[in-house]
Amino acid sequence: MPDYFEDVGSLAIVESHIEQVQKLEETQSKAMLKRYKEIRLELNDRLLSSKSNSFTQQQLRGTLVQVDSAIDAMNRSLKGEIGTQAKKASLLGVNHLLKEISAFEKEFGGTITPINLNAGLIANDASKFKINTAQSSLDAYSEDLRSSITTELSNAALIGMDYSKVSQNLGQFFKGEEWKLERIARTEMHGIYNLGKQKGMEEVQDEYIDDLKKALIHPMDNRTGKDSKYAASKEMVVDIDKPFSYTWGGKLRVFMVPPDRPNDRAIMVPYRPSW
Repeated sequence: MPDYFEDVGSLAIVESHIEQVQKLEETQSKAMLKRYKEIRLELNDRLLSSKSNSFTQQQLRGTLVQVDSAIDAMNRSLKGEIGTQAKKASLLGVNHLLKEISAFEKEFGGTITPINLNAGLIANDASKFKINTAQSSLDAYSEDLRSSITTELSNAALIGMDYSKVSQNLGQFFKGEEWKLERIARTEMHGIYNLGKQKGMEEVQDEYIDDLKKALIHPMDNRTGKDSKYAASKEMVVDIDKPFSYTWGGKLRVFMVPPDRPNDRAIMVPYRPSW
């Protein structure tokens, strides 16, 4: 194992950055879940206002209109929320990169290379690219939610289920879906953070350190998956313009920046052969 990996693992700056990223992801997740719950309760209140005892085909049409309206409102709100937080995640990635390069240069080289980058501009460019991906994930989630609810309500109308039971089931369904939204928030924020680092590394390599490379650091605790532990054992270091890759479960995983799967918590760190 290169000394670099052992030393980096002991540097408080890396652990601190990992904690900050996870805190940002938790904040984003809570904000999105809060809005999600507000929409769910609004829809539930509308359904409970009905005086009918049984759920009919006629009521199905009206209820689906309400469901569509609620999901559309939720999607618009979540897109706005993730767009705002994306800029923060991307800027955090660029700023962390600059701090890490400064710390590693001092730790392993005894000097500090002055780097003057427009972190805000780099972060803005990176976030624009990833916001589209994140919003596409929310669109797919919303459509899947809409389809599942339509199926459940259609079945309820066929058997004339008690109206209050329909409302109760719908509320439970929404609650059961919360983990998916939470996963989207964490995964997308993590990707935006690391893309900010990627774009920052490209600028640093062009302007200041031509032999700069990128490596992966995986947090190790009881939440770390077997695939992440295996990836960490590979000690992957690649050129900045090249993807990371490894084979797990018979499948090749290739990715420019982590995460390479939902809930992957790996972060990129800068690397120089001289370190």
